[in-house]
Amino acid sequence: MRAAFLFAALLLAPGLAVAQQQQRQRQAAQPETLGQQVDRNLRSCMGNSRDMALIARCMDTQRATVTPRLDNAVQQLLATQQDPQRRAALAEVQATWAIYRDRRCDFAGTNPDRASEAVADRAACLLQFDVNRTLEIEEAVNPPAAAQRQPAQQQPRR
Repeated sequence: MRAAFLFAALLLAPGLAVAQQQQRQRQAAQPETLGQQVDRNLRSCMGNSRDMALIARCMDTQRATVTPRLDNAVQQLLATQQDPQRRAALAEVQATWAIYRDRRCDFAGTNPDRASEAVADRAACLLQFDVNRTLEIEEAVNPPAAAQRQPAQQQPRR
């Protein structure tokens, strides 16, 4: 029995190694997403620190790098609107979104129960809102390919 197991392992091992290598190559070929970039940059900036002021500064710095990308995505989306009224309405939607984001994150950043952590809460809130909005608008401007958007096939009900 043991010999059969070792024989099977010897047969499967090269195939597993090739499969792992192919997976690493596919992952290396895929560009890093905005979320992955932000996560990598935050880990590099903060390390394992528990200093809330440092954490807030790292998040604010990362947000400063995301903001131009968000602004560019908004401008691209506005440029897709041929009708001036729709373009103005879309600009109003974005301005209203920014007001909501700021008020929501100001609220998160003033929670007396969070004490010194509230500053980091506000910074994290702003960064999260901006990253998500950037991705949302970029997808509206450049929707994923049809093959990637296919809904999962529903299983027949029994």
